[in-house]
Amino acid sequence: MSTVQEIKAAIDGLSPVERAELEHLLRQSSPPLDLEVDSPELEAELLKAADGPFMPFSPEDLRKDCEAVLRTQRRG
Repeated sequence: MSTVQEIKAAIDGLSPVERAELEHLLRQSSPPLDLEVDSPELEAELLKAADGPFMPFSPEDLRKDCEAVLRTQRRG
């Protein structure tokens, strides 16, 4: 697999049990970052995100995402 789209398609094709196993394996391979503690690992991830490729949101996309979050919060 060479592209993010191919990896996402492969993950989407997993059964719920396989997804749970993958999630468990990923958590074991790199423990989650504690966002309350500054660490070299957190700094590295933040720098990667800042330097990585990104595409700005269009106002319409941002509005749709905000509406989806609000709908989810109202249900829960």
